[in-house]
Amino acid sequence: MSGANFRQKNLLKDLIYLGQTKPVTKQTVKGLFRFALEPLLEAQTQKAVVLIRVFDTKELDGVLKRLEFTNAEVYSFDDVTNGENLTKDDIWGQTEFLVLLSPRYSACILWDYSTEPVKDTSCLYYMLNSKEINNVIRIISQNSKIDLMRYTQEYTPERRGNELLNQAVHKFINFADSFVEEAALTQAEAGLLGESDDIVKKYEYISTKTKVISHDIKNHLSIIDLYSKIIEKRLEMVKNAELHDSITNAVSSIKKSKDAIGVLLTELRTIQSAKLETHNFAKILQNAIELVNAKAQQQEVRFEVSNSYDGNILADENKLLNVMINLFYNAIDAVDKNGVIKVKTEITEDNMLKILISDNGCGIEKDNSEKVFEEGYTSKVTGSGLGLYISKEAMQEQYGDLKLVSSNKNGTTFEISIPKL
Repeated sequence: MSGANFRQKNLLKDLIYLGQTKPVTKQTVKGLFRFALEPLLEAQTQKAVVLIRVFDTKELDGVLKRLEFTNAEVYSFDDVTNGENLTKDDIWGQTEFLVLLSPRYSACILWDYSTEPVKDTSCLYYMLNSKEINNVIRIISQNSKIDLMRYTQEYTPERRGNELLNQAVHKFINFADSFVEEAALTQAEAGLLGESDDIVKKYEYISTKTKVISHDIKNHLSIIDLYSKIIEKRLEMVKNAELHDSITNAVSSIKKSKDAIGVLLTELRTIQSAKLETHNFAKILQNAIELVNAKAQQQEVRFEVSNSYDGNILADENKLLNVMINLFYNAIDAVDKNGVIKVKTEITEDNMLKILISDNGCGIEKDNSEKVFEEGYTSKVTGSGLGLYISKEAMQEQYGDLKLVSSNKNGTTFEISIPKL
């Protein structure tokens, strides 16, 4: 009888209590969820196993969609995320988790919003590259319809607990959470302005406050970057090859996440819709080609431009430039050495300028041609699956569009359309 009672105990929740971390917000948990998956999402061909139990996928849909395009075996323990629910008994209550095992990287996060009196806050049990993850998998496997323990032999986590690394991650989480709380307070303060009819003042207040918070976060990211470099320098003294590789991979993931946060902060500081102005198209095209020319020359790729339009367009110069650069980079990656990228313009009857960008690369597989604009889809090993998705959104913000015209073994053609003046 005691054995039956033991099986009915929520041991995962006990681990959260034993973790003794400071409670963090729901926003921080979701950020950590994305952070833990990032190494796998970047190396899409990497074999792995992922165990997920999440009830609220709002703000996680993008990363879960990207997970579908990886080579990982994904098992669900809820009725929300994709995959069969493998839970045998309803013993976990509100406890949620993410567990990831791969040949070179492992991560585990447990959280439960019922552990704290404050709504949408939870303590955490968090492990990165640690043998302790085996204990979590064992508990999950006891309440799974299939045996999961075989994965602990196929993907062996570190044989020793990496305490220093996990302590560093906990400190990073606390830093991030403090900024999330400040941002929430700022939002609440902005809500107090709701009684005012002065929309301009509201916008200026929120914009200014956002820039201040972004600047402070940027300062702490600089500290993270500094200590990452110190760790890399100290690695010269680490003789154990396995430990050296493990810490190198961890530092690399931290730096990639730091860079991603930096990009998002730049967007946050300059948050605004498309700024449509009159621009000379030929100059924008010239700028785009010049910015990618170094990479093109390195790959021995040349441009052939056939532009008969020297007039103006209505566009957001930076957004249009970014879209063209993204397409050029994709084309350069697709062609072999001595490849050709052709740029041709046409005027349509409805006063739009069409920009056709073609390459003579390997093309896109027919089954994938309809997915290229989906958030999370990428054919690149280290791609994010966001480039074409964001590019299409950017063009539609400018009353234009981005389409895949054709793709076969002889090459690929994309079409940008933008209002002509």
